Amino acid sequence: MIREKLTILLSSEVIDQETHDYVLGVLDYLLKNDIIEGEEKADVFLTHLAMADMRRKKSETINDLESFIRAEIESDAKFLHSKELWQDLQKMTSDKQFDDAELDYFYLHIINMLREE
Repeated sequence: MIREKLTILLSSEVIDQETHDYVLGVLDYLLKNDIIEGEEKADVFLTHLAMADMRRKKSETINDLESFIRAEIESDAKFLHSKELWQDLQKMTSDKQFDDAELDYFYLHIINMLREE
């Protein structure tokens, strides 16, 4: 499903080829390292990543998560795992720096993805 979604986003010019390839690379990493069993587990995270990458390129920002939601994320048992995974994923490309607000959403989506293991 995510591959088809990315293809549609690319063909409708919502994302560019570089973002398309980057997100597919992240998907391949998640699958090859047995972080997820199937593509559907990462659908929400990867969709957000694609949109966040385009926002980054356009210097657009999103609102911060509510403080109580951030507190829930930080107290989650999988929070440290989500931060470690993001650090690994971020090594895939050195030129992509995301705002802190985006990172909070990444952690939220990664935690939910890891819960589905």
